Amino acid sequence: MPKPNHFEMRVDLNVLNHLGIKLYSSIPAVISEAVANAWDADATQVEIVIEEDTITIQDDGHGMTVEDINSKFLTVGYQRRRSGCALTPKGRKVFGRKGIGKLSLFSIADTIEVHSKKGQRVAALTLCLPGIQDTIDAGGETYEPIPIEKPSFEGHSGTKIVISDIRKRTSHAPGPLRRRIARRFSEIGKKKADFSVSVNGVKISSEDRQYFKKVEFLWAYGDVGAEIKKITNAKQSFDRTASFSGWIGTVKSAGDLVSEDEDNLNDIQIMVRGRVAQEKTLQFFGEDGIYASYIVGEIHADWLDDDDAEDIATTSRQSLIEDDERVQALRDEIKTELKHIQNKWTQLRNKEGKKEALKVPEVESWFNTLGPDQKNKASQLFGKINKLKLEPVDKMPLFKFGVLAFEKLKVRDTLSKLDEIEEQDFQGFLQAFESHDDLEAQLYYEISRGRLDIINSFEGLTEENKLEKILQKFLFEHLWLLDPSWDRGTREPVMEKEVKKAVLNDEEFNGDYMKEVGRVDIQYRKSGGEHLIIELKRADRVTSTSELFTQVNKYQTKMDQLLAHTDRSHEAYEIVCLVGKELSDWKIPQGREKSRRVLKEVNARVMTYQQLIGNARRAYGAYLKAEQKAGKIFDVIEAIDRSIDKGD
Repeated sequence: MPKPNHFEMRVDLNVLNHLGIKLYSSIPAVISEAVANAWDADATQVEIVIEEDTITIQDDGHGMTVEDINSKFLTVGYQRRRSGCALTPKGRKVFGRKGIGKLSLFSIADTIEVHSKKGQRVAALTLCLPGIQDTIDAGGETYEPIPIEKPSFEGHSGTKIVISDIRKRTSHAPGPLRRRIARRFSEIGKKKADFSVSVNGVKISSEDRQYFKKVEFLWAYGDVGAEIKKITNAKQSFDRTASFSGWIGTVKSAGDLVSEDEDNLNDIQIMVRGRVAQEKTLQFFGEDGIYASYIVGEIHADWLDDDDAEDIATTSRQSLIEDDERVQALRDEIKTELKHIQNKWTQLRNKEGKKEALKVPEVESWFNTLGPDQKNKASQLFGKINKLKLEPVDKMPLFKFGVLAFEKLKVRDTLSKLDEIEEQDFQGFLQAFESHDDLEAQLYYEISRGRLDIINSFEGLTEENKLEKILQKFLFEHLWLLDPSWDRGTREPVMEKEVKKAVLNDEEFNGDYMKEVGRVDIQYRKSGGEHLIIELKRADRVTSTSELFTQVNKYQTKMDQLLAHTDRSHEAYEIVCLVGKELSDWKIPQGREKSRRVLKEVNARVMTYQQLIGNARRAYGAYLKAEQKAGKIFDVIEAIDRSIDKGD
């Protein structure tokens, strides 16, 4: 009979699933728990060996007896600090708090062996996740690990954990694991800490964190910041005062924050007692400005984990409880620092951007021609370019167009002042117009050079059918390929519709005739007041002047009718036929000239694809050669281009 008013609380073994067995997601996080336990055991050395099927972690700490294993290791929720052991015999502040870290091992594997030696006493057991799950499913209250009759432990004392039946991929993991553990424990590698960790025989050092040497600007806080100042290559460092210790740094290029194992180092880690307590801090604080992409750092705030205060970490031990007053106070303080860093970083990057741009002597000479306000604005622009997530060589083209942009502003300012120029001041007018001419020449030079690059890429296409398909899509929107004077083709929707209706849907153009002439595509455009009908023939088809004459004569008739109907007979038009092969009659003596005269009668001309590309290339090449000294800023732009080619 139950006693009146008697109540009982029971804890189901199934709670293990929620406490730790399924909380962790990565091998480094899991192994970090074992390393933390070794620290708490006053170990001086931890050796991690990763093999294809197993991971072994052995330390030289004080070890455990059977009684210790039962009362501490196997007791879920054992709180060492509340048992009067907040400090180890060596005086270390212990990491462990909730007593569930050992459960994390099951996040990556099904079988865990524990071998431990304390003095002359050795104990060993095997824990199996399937066995634990079977006990849970059966409603059992106690799980009994399997004793190992012949424990295996080499050394005076310590603990060895063998993880097998691993569910996570471990091949090629030693290097990345070393680096990731180094980032999770600031004490590793410090001489005074007397605590070393090795992975497959290679000791972890502070260098494995891979970000100290990449810092360009450093903000240092307290003792930790002072230590980091000694080992970074920062151009400038700034001492700051805060309730925490540590450092925040910015790198030169956002790409510097991608490690060799492709980890993203763009993060400020909050460390408590030398161990990561919160990652992804920038996201945690909602920082997403451009500057945030360049930040890396460590904040050490041991006061978050006072022994007498409530635990500040979430159950997984991988993040902090957001609404805790201590966390909110730290967050406010860090956000204040980040705003200060953002402002200072912007100033520094503007200065560095200007310095980067002025590495080219011609740019420096140009910069010195600007007025004070323009210099300030140019510095800001160069700074903004410098803050982009680009490699230095990729920023130089933007510096080039920055120069052109400021030349445009100078012209605008000059033209806006024409009203202030006296009518007799011819020199003032000439200066304004010459500046405009110089800029226009340089801008068109840049356009022409870009077009020449496109033309050169066409020349590299050896498959005629592929060239035909590309030209079909490209040509009608870029008539400068046909003739540099046809800069941009415009559309007259009504006229275009009428031309296509008349040319494409007329009965005379259906049936066998169209099959015979084999037309691929036809388009209408207008450029410089002239109407254009452009037709592309298949690249592999050979036609003749007589065939083309018959076809374009129909086009001429339709165009004459359309223009007359709209009272526009005075407007010029031309029909251009692009063919892949030379016309068959061009091979006879004077065939080309006769063909030209015949087609001219119907306002038509014919070009091969290769002629089109060659003519355009020669036209733009000749222009570039003739105009390369057209503008005063040509030398500036060319100098920047040379620096790009050299990769300066």
